[in-house]
Amino acid sequence: MADTSKDADPDPALRHALRLLSMRARTRQELQQALARKEHPAAAIAAALERVQALGYLDDARYARARAESLLREGKMGPQGVTQHLRARGIPAEVVRSALEDAQRALDFDPDAAARALLERRGLYAPGRTLTDKEKGKAARVLAARGFSAAVAERLLGAGAALDSPPEGD
Repeated sequence: MADTSKDADPDPALRHALRLLSMRARTRQELQQALARKEHPAAAIAAALERVQALGYLDDARYARARAESLLREGKMGPQGVTQHLRARGIPAEVVRSALEDAQRALDFDPDAAARALLERRGLYAPGRTLTDKEKGKAARVLAARGFSAAVAERLLGAGAALDSPPEGD
């Protein structure tokens, strides 16, 4: 029974990890932080993380692919925004890059169309409507904040629209 105490050490952390993962998918970093906030011992956290990963419940690459696809499909973020979102959750850059490429391919993602739809929802774009310089600046800031490239903003809004400063002079 001496081994039972060793096996029991990670149980509260493991139960907590499983409960958290039953609510929604999480990254390894998110789960580790949540367990640490509940003051589980570091060794119990490490054991719990290894166990849920071995069971297949914790997979940062799978999480990154699903989350990237979801964010792109919903039109909430552009590729750079998705990258920042996933990196902030502790997913390695290589995994993020691969997940983003997979999601863009799976969705046949068109950044111009996604940016246009976002601006239309915000009332900042309408076919055939000419935007004022102020509206173009606001639209460009919205796109930048949501992770769309300056090139996308320029294609949709015109040259110089992606700059925060007025387009006059250097």
